[in-house]
Amino acid sequence: MFVAFHQLPLIVMFFVVLAISIIICGLLIALVRFLIPRLGYALGEPLPIRDSLINACGGLFALIVAFSAAGIWNDALSARNAVQREADSIENAMVLLVSLPDDVQSKLKGDLQAYLKDVVAIDWPAMAKAMPLDDAVFDQSEKHLLDAIGSLSQQHVSLARLATYTPLLNQLLDIRHARLARLAASNAGITWAQWIAMWLISTSTLLAIIVCNSHAFRMQIVASYIYVLVASAAYFVILAHDRPFVGRISIPPTAMQSLLLPR
Repeated sequence: MFVAFHQLPLIVMFFVVLAISIIICGLLIALVRFLIPRLGYALGEPLPIRDSLINACGGLFALIVAFSAAGIWNDALSARNAVQREADSIENAMVLLVSLPDDVQSKLKGDLQAYLKDVVAIDWPAMAKAMPLDDAVFDQSEKHLLDAIGSLSQQHVSLARLATYTPLLNQLLDIRHARLARLAASNAGITWAQWIAMWLISTSTLLAIIVCNSHAFRMQIVASYIYVLVASAAYFVILAHDRPFVGRISIPPTAMQSLLLPR
C-alpha cells in the first residue's frame, strides 16, 4: 500500500504529498466558488454554516492521526525487537554449537551462516518491496533454518545427554519465532480503512474552511492553504514511518550483517 511513496527520498515525498494536497485544495476552491452563486448565494456574503464545523472536523482528523501514529510507533518497536531477538538467538546458537561433535557442529554452522546470508540478501529486499508473507521468496532462507532444526532434532538420542542440547534447540526455535514476528511486522502499517477515513476527514475539514471563508476570497486562500500545509505534514510523517522495513528510514539488517563478519 503506497509502496511507491515509501520508496521516495524524504524531501521528494513531502513535496509530492504537498503538491497533491495543493491540487485538491485548488479544485475544491474552484468548485465552491462555482456552486455558491448557482445555489442562490452571493460570493460576498457569509454562508449559514457555523465555524464550529471546522473545529469538529479538525478534531476528528487530529484524533485519527494520533490513533494511526500510535499504531505505527508500536509496529516499528515490535519490528526492531523482533530483529534484535532473531540476531541474539542466532548468536547464542553459534556459541552453543561448540559443544557438539565436529560433524554436527559443521552442518549446523553452515545452515545458520546460509540462513544469515539469505536473510540479508533475499529477505530484506523482499520486505522493502512489501512482499506478502506467503510469497515463495521467503522460502529460501527458511529452508536453511528448518534444515538446522531438523538436523538437531534427529540427533536427539545421541546428543540429549549434552547440557547444551536443549538450550541450543530452544535457541533455534526462538530464531524461527522471531523470524515470523519480523515478517509479520514487515506487512504491518496503516490499513485502507484508516487511509480512507483520514482522507475523508481531512478533505471535509478543508471543504468546511473553504465554505466558511467563501465571502472573503483572500482569507479563503490563506486559511485553506495553511491547513493544506499542516495536513500534508501529518500525511508525510505517517507515510515516512508507515512500514518498518520500507523506505529511506527503514530498519537496516545491521544486526544480521554483524554476525556474518569473520570471528
